[in-house]
Amino acid sequence: MGVRNAHALEYDSARREVVLFGGADEAGVKGDLWAWDGASWTCLHANDSGPPARTFPATAYDDSRGRLVLFGGNRVLFGRPEDTNTLLADTWEWDGRRWHRMETPAPPARAEAAMAYDPVRRRTVLFGGYQRHADGSLERLSDTWEWDGQRWHELGASGPGARSGAAMSFDPTQNRVVLFGGNGPRGDTWAWDGESWQRVVDPEAPGRYNSVMVFDPGRGALVRFGGWDGEKRADGTWALEGGKWFRLAVSGPSARNHAAAAYDAMRGRWVLMGGHNGELVFGDIWEWDGQTWHNRPTKGIRRVWNGH
Repeated sequence: MGVRNAHALEYDSARREVVLFGGADEAGVKGDLWAWDGASWTCLHANDSGPPARTFPATAYDDSRGRLVLFGGNRVLFGRPEDTNTLLADTWEWDGRRWHRMETPAPPARAEAAMAYDPVRRRTVLFGGYQRHADGSLERLSDTWEWDGQRWHELGASGPGARSGAAMSFDPTQNRVVLFGGNGPRGDTWAWDGESWQRVVDPEAPGRYNSVMVFDPGRGALVRFGGWDGEKRADGTWALEGGKWFRLAVSGPSARNHAAAAYDAMRGRWVLMGGHNGELVFGDIWEWDGQTWHNRPTKGIRRVWNGH
């Protein structure tokens, strides 16, 4: 399997496996799909009949239809200001056997958007991200979209300011999609109920950009890890309990951003994989049982800047 950075990780409840898509390894950008069963990786798809290679795609798993939903991303890892045609606006679904491209009008091309599935309303929610203009300038977005399995719907709702790299997950205790942080880095928390965004949590937590966040049924709370704090990569594990963020007194993965995470309901573990710390790209796997991090050690590979 190797190392990954700016990839996507979701739990496929129909097939009871954590699946990983794309991202970049130490050499280039990938478009493959893998499954993790708690002991080893299995390649599910690695040919050109699925989504082209990309980083920072927006993904969520639609439990009601048994589909992994994927939208957009970047053909390169970071790119340069002159790279004006690398962002994607395609929508794909994985049904457990093959990819389906959904030929329908879609949101504008973007990367680093936040996405989560709302099982109560049976909608996949997409927020923000960034796009590039013809002059090479980068614009961060503040639009909210929902995917119903056939069409995208733009919701004219105000709420979180324009941002990319936010973490987003569904909170079943509140029946709302919750968004945290983003570029800046930001430390605000917002909730989406299908009609409007409400700012929640006071005071703000320390800002994080490109952190990961998953709902932990064992704790009955959202738990997040890592990200960029404005000066360096962070290694803290935080839980949203009683309307406030608390840093948990636990040791775990080393500081990083651009990792990916998903909750494995079959084994009752939150799985975190990969990311980078600026020098090393990681391929390690960590599992959170609600109290403790457990490491599946692998060796990091030095990150090489080669324009991908």
